[in-house]
Amino acid sequence: MPGREEWTVKTLVVFYSRTGNTRRVAQSLARELGAETEKITEPVSRTGFRGFFSSGRDAFMKRLTPIEPLSFDPAGYDLLVLGTPVWAGTMASPVRTFLQQNAGKLKNVAFFCTLGGGGHERPLRHMEELAGKKPLATLALREKELKGDFAAKVREFAKQLATDEHR
Repeated sequence: MPGREEWTVKTLVVFYSRTGNTRRVAQSLARELGAETEKITEPVSRTGFRGFFSSGRDAFMKRLTPIEPLSFDPAGYDLLVLGTPVWAGTMASPVRTFLQQNAGKLKNVAFFCTLGGGGHERPLRHMEELAGKKPLATLALREKELKGDFAAKVREFAKQLATDEHR
C-alpha cells in the first residue's frame, strides 16, 4: 500500500454507480490513494426494472445523458481515476458524457469497471478512446468478487499507480 506521505500525485476518483458496487470500489480506491472522490450524478432516475432497462439501452446506443456539474475541476488533478459499471457491454452513459465533456482537461487517467460477468476489455478500450489517453492502469471487478474481499485487487491497482513514472 502506498503511504500517503509517498503519494505526491494530486488524484481525483470519479465514478458513476447505479447499484452501489462501483461506489464501493471508488471509495476503497480513494482511501488507498488518499484521493478525493466525485460521484457523477444525473437528473434522471435509473432505479428499478425500468431504470435497468433504460440504462442498458442508453449504453448500447452510446447515448449521452445530462449529468450534474461536478464539484471538482478535473483539470486541477494530476491523475483522474474513472470508474463505471458495465452496461450492455460498454461503459455507463453518464461516464460516456463525463468523458465527452472533460477529455481535454485530463492529464493522466486510470480506469476501473464493475461487471456481472466477463467482457471488461471493450468498455475499458472505449474509455481510453474517449479520453484520448492510454490509462496508467486498469482494474475490472466482477460481481462475485465484490461480494467477497476485493481489497487486495484494489491495493494492487493503487500500487501500480503509485509506482508509475508520473508520481
